[in-house]
Amino acid sequence: MYQARRTIHWLFLAVLLVPLTLHAAVLEGFYQVAVPATEGQDRSQALREAAQLMVTRQAGSDALGNHAVQAAMQDPRPLMSRIAGTEAGGVQVEFEPAALRDLLTEAGLSVLGPNRPAVMLWAVENKVLGPELLSQGGEWAEVLSEAARARAVALSLPLADLEDRTLVDVKAIEQADEQTLKQASQRYDASAVLALTISETTDESVLEWAWWLNEQSESGRITAESRAAAADQLMLEIADLVVEQYGVTPSTSVESSQWQIVVDGVDSVGEFAGLQRTLQQLGSKRAPRVLSVRGGEVRLALDFPGSEEQLERLLALDQRMRRMPAPTPQPEPELASFSQSGPDSDTGAVDEPAGPGIDGAAANDADTLPAPVTEPSEQMVEELAAPEPTANIMYFRLR
Repeated sequence: MYQARRTIHWLFLAVLLVPLTLHAAVLEGFYQVAVPATEGQDRSQALREAAQLMVTRQAGSDALGNHAVQAAMQDPRPLMSRIAGTEAGGVQVEFEPAALRDLLTEAGLSVLGPNRPAVMLWAVENKVLGPELLSQGGEWAEVLSEAARARAVALSLPLADLEDRTLVDVKAIEQADEQTLKQASQRYDASAVLALTISETTDESVLEWAWWLNEQSESGRITAESRAAAADQLMLEIADLVVEQYGVTPSTSVESSQWQIVVDGVDSVGEFAGLQRTLQQLGSKRAPRVLSVRGGEVRLALDFPGSEEQLERLLALDQRMRRMPAPTPQPEPELASFSQSGPDSDTGAVDEPAGPGIDGAAANDADTLPAPVTEPSEQMVEELAAPEPTANIMYFRLR
């Protein structure tokens, strides 16, 4: 026991020292919003714009129609922990996670934190000389990446190297070939795939897109007057689709279900740190608690306000974690049975008549003998054979 406690102590200490190394996309600066300077906009308007953007990140664009949210937008400063100006005259705001949580809990909205599914973007840009694959560093790539950061979409572009170009060509993207694009995205451990065709005229930008995440597929067409407006509208739609699948209504620990998460294969301090941080994104006020550490198996207690399906989907954002079936209960050791035939043949013991003076004692003892053992009924056998319930326990293994 002492050794286990000592191990846990060092693991907790190491969490503070080891950087996050997860396949899940944990967005940096999630609670920070920068609002550029706009002519004719005063400071209070800029703060409301920042607050609306922050609420949309967590709860989707429909949240802005909620009465509790609308009331909070009248004066959003209580939601903010830091307000600063920028050199260009804009406003930089950092939000207080607990205050946002209280607001969204009161509003009864589904919420998603900074842990997001990784989105792989396969894009084609129609140019004068013909369509070209969109690569990192291009103008459209920068515009789309900036819009994704603002809308909290974990967007990535492929390397567009020889391996990518062998698997994916312009036609596959234009036709939104789901099988081809998903297969090519496996190289990047992406959870979602976005296919995009970009066209421009002198007056407008046109984006035709197709999207796949888990069992969901969507497609659409966006037309806007500028690149930035078109990219922002696309990323807002993608962010809403992500919140729709992964959002969980926050609650207090009293209202949450109690879960135990058992993870095997945790072989390093870095893996333990990553596991802790994954669980901390799941919508409860209380941090996950370590119950035991046995070799590479870690058991943690977790308060979670959603269903088992929602919890499994959120944990799957860390693509190293693979759900495992509950272990088979080990049978209890059988007790040695005694012979009911009387004397033990190995000892040669024989029955002897009782001697004088012990008949009365034998009679008294007979009154205290246990009742004869009866054969268990079929119902009793079923009850004894039934394993202990394993509700609210989930088993995983790190890949």
